[in-house]
Amino acid sequence: MAYIDLDNLRSVFLDDAALGQRRLSRQRAGMLQITSGRIVACDPLVQPERPAFARAVAQRGGHAVDVILGSVPTLAVLWLRERAGLDAAALHWEPALLDGESADMLAGDAFYGYPVDAGMGCFMDAQTGPAIGERDSLESAAPGYVSYYDDVLAPELGEGDMADHYPLGQGSANNVVVFRSGWGDGSYPSFWALDAAGEPVALVTDFLTIEGGDARDADDRRGEAYLASLSSEKIAALEALGDAAERGDADAVRSLLAAGVAGANEIVPSSGETAISSAIRRDRTTALRVLLGNGPCPPMPEALHMKGVTSYPAYARFLKTPRDPALLAVLDAAQQRAQGRVPASAPPASRAAAPSKPFWKRWLS
Repeated sequence: MAYIDLDNLRSVFLDDAALGQRRLSRQRAGMLQITSGRIVACDPLVQPERPAFARAVAQRGGHAVDVILGSVPTLAVLWLRERAGLDAAALHWEPALLDGESADMLAGDAFYGYPVDAGMGCFMDAQTGPAIGERDSLESAAPGYVSYYDDVLAPELGEGDMADHYPLGQGSANNVVVFRSGWGDGSYPSFWALDAAGEPVALVTDFLTIEGGDARDADDRRGEAYLASLSSEKIAALEALGDAAERGDADAVRSLLAAGVAGANEIVPSSGETAISSAIRRDRTTALRVLLGNGPCPPMPEALHMKGVTSYPAYARFLKTPRDPALLAVLDAAQQRAQGRVPASAPPASRAAAPSKPFWKRWLS
């Protein structure tokens, strides 16, 4: 089956709040003037003469173009009907093809897409390509002309990622709505959204920067799900315990653990680490001794694993600055208890925490 990510395509119908939850946002790029009903998607600086898609549309006049943004432009959509009046679940999607192309010829993740070599994509009516050529001819006759991008388009793009560009000036019949193409050069597929009658309601280009309509990675989603599972009381207790471990305040650590709301080996939402790892990172021997008590060293949460570092003793030895030998001894004794090699005994006498440098980088200090 040819490439199509329906969740990506359907995300263009989400409202701003739902997009925000996926770390996406919407920006209006312009209003495309449809004059012939034949739509072109291309890199306008490289292939403005690219043929229109085989499917024509009945709509004429101005139609909105939105860009869905993650860290870069992710999807571009030409609305042939108002988004608010459409039911995304009732739509059918099919590849936008040129004359002579057939979806039956595609297999695996293959697709027909338009080539990008100048980092730009666009939607335009088929009658706009000649207007770009005419403007280019006019501009290139002037002394010092560099390129269509440098002399014509760049001033309109400014610091942004998109422009509603009229090659022959505002008030002329045809425009091209231009936007940056995801991560840059490549080849990018477009898809028609069709209603029950088979009429196109939108045209979407997928810049292949996300999967499943979500700009979050797996770690982001796990972290947000974890946070959603915590009560406000639990969050406050975890934050307080993490802060006490950071400071090396053994009395506060003891009191918070005794309250039974926050655990020493639970992830603190704001820091993404546990109170135990905070005490190790900050070289807080006395606080660590309280956090571990006289019990076994707990397994390091998988979320904190790094290559070759999957336990707290390994983490303590991974850090660039050597830890207090007493802190390493506390960890090693707890690890031996976890492995059943040392019986539980009275906790060793406490000692003052060694001075530590200011926190400047999690994990590596």
